Amino acid sequence: MMLVTKLLVSLMLIFPVAAVCQLKRTDASSYIGYKYKGVLPGKMLPNGVKHFGGGLIGDVYANPVYGISEVAHGKTKMFWLEASTGQDAAGITGWQVKDVLAFPVLAKTDYLLFALDPSIECTRNNAQVTDDLVAIGRIYRRKGAFIPTKAWIANLVTAKFDKIPTAGLKCTYSEP
Repeated sequence: MMLVTKLLVSLMLIFPVAAVCQLKRTDASSYIGYKYKGVLPGKMLPNGVKHFGGGLIGDVYANPVYGISEVAHGKTKMFWLEASTGQDAAGITGWQVKDVLAFPVLAKTDYLLFALDPSIECTRNNAQVTDDLVAIGRIYRRKGAFIPTKAWIANLVTAKFDKIPTAGLKCTYSEP
């Protein structure tokens, strides 16, 4: 009987931890497939996610048009790779999330980079980086540099973020 009690107590302690770990892993993926109408930066989406803006990537005349948005839900900051779901004479009318990069814990020195950020310019192996780069790293204001610790490229064929090595990636920073 004592062994059964110990086993039950152990399981009660393990399963909540496993459930929390699973929730954090699947939380970002729960946004994949989410559709929404365009919003202005700083506004809240109907699902409680705050939208900080983004930019178009790839061929802006393609159908669908792709974009990357920076968003946050609570303390979790995210990049969403999105495809347009409709257009009218005024422009794109809606988006669908195709892939998500989530950063639930960021150090105070961490900075999320989207290649369309006007204050940071990056090259990769001495070639100009395209607008589909996202990264996390640190800004060194005195050196005028952004040093990435992790980086991804938006793959429009697979509609996924592909992790890339940071070796050969050099970014300059100029304060706005």
